[in-house]
Amino acid sequence: MSDSEKTISIQSSSDENARQYKINITTVSGSSSKENSSIELNIVKEEEKSFFNCKKIFVRTTHMVLVLFVTGNLFIQNTKLRDALIQRDYIYLFCFVSLTYSSLLFFFLTCFKNPGYVERQQAENRRNLQKEGLPSIKLRFCTYCQLEQPIRSRHCEECRRCVNKFDHHCPWLETCIGEKNHKYFWFFVGTTNLLISWCIEITWSSFVSYSKWSTWLLKNLLFLFDAQVLVISFFLTFSLFVIHTYFMITNTTTWEKFSRKNITYLKIFKNESYNPFHQSYIKNIYMFLFGPRDHTWENVYAAFFKKNLKESSNNSSENEIQFKYDQMKH
Repeated sequence: MSDSEKTISIQSSSDENARQYKINITTVSGSSSKENSSIELNIVKEEEKSFFNCKKIFVRTTHMVLVLFVTGNLFIQNTKLRDALIQRDYIYLFCFVSLTYSSLLFFFLTCFKNPGYVERQQAENRRNLQKEGLPSIKLRFCTYCQLEQPIRSRHCEECRRCVNKFDHHCPWLETCIGEKNHKYFWFFVGTTNLLISWCIEITWSSFVSYSKWSTWLLKNLLFLFDAQVLVISFFLTFSLFVIHTYFMITNTTTWEKFSRKNITYLKIFKNESYNPFHQSYIKNIYMFLFGPRDHTWENVYAAFFKKNLKESSNNSSENEIQFKYDQMKH
């Protein structure tokens, strides 16, 4: 043994805002002298937390300013909105302002709503559920959160938390989209797409014709800026709205759709078209919009497994469902 030997043991303790590690260092010298010391290290430093908080503030403030700038410009310039304001067309104004308010409302609801962070007690309760006929699937263990992830949950590197029914981390909102805020995100992209479409129509009808190109460019400069922002935003929000409408109807998520081969509880199905969480289109929509926010997906998964296993046993020549049992055992 060398003159100085250090033994380090690490114990983790979870916290919503920071992860702390307690390191015990024992120094052993050849002259039998021992010294014990405990050091508390905060991995997520205050400077790092401040950076992420500033990033959230910057991104969300940028979105709000951009929305108010584009819509406010349509009120100031010679447009249908300004004409409606002068002519006191309150119905037209009310509809436009309400749509703008709804878009911002759902934006901030999505940002500040808990996306469905997995709590330790919740993970323990789900792990203790014993489902008759449910295959023995090795679920992921999150070493950061120190818990076994329930079905449909995933750890987000940005949020540093495991999220139930994880869909994706949205950089434009700087938050995760999960079980508890997915519907607000869907309403956000839907109302925003409608608002953008309306703004494009107003902007397009407001361009003024001039004989000289330089004069036309100068007079319509702000409209050109609005049009570029609006057209790009339209295609982005329309695509997101269509994609997440499909996810709502089929009861799936972005992560499950594009990472299926890496997800333990999905890759056991040989046929990739199988969706164990699909109940019915109407029920999927209802569960997405009005269902409980702490849904136990293990029950739905077990019901699908037992139902299809029973159906496949009745047709031994051509099984409709096949499982990779070797992967399930390890």
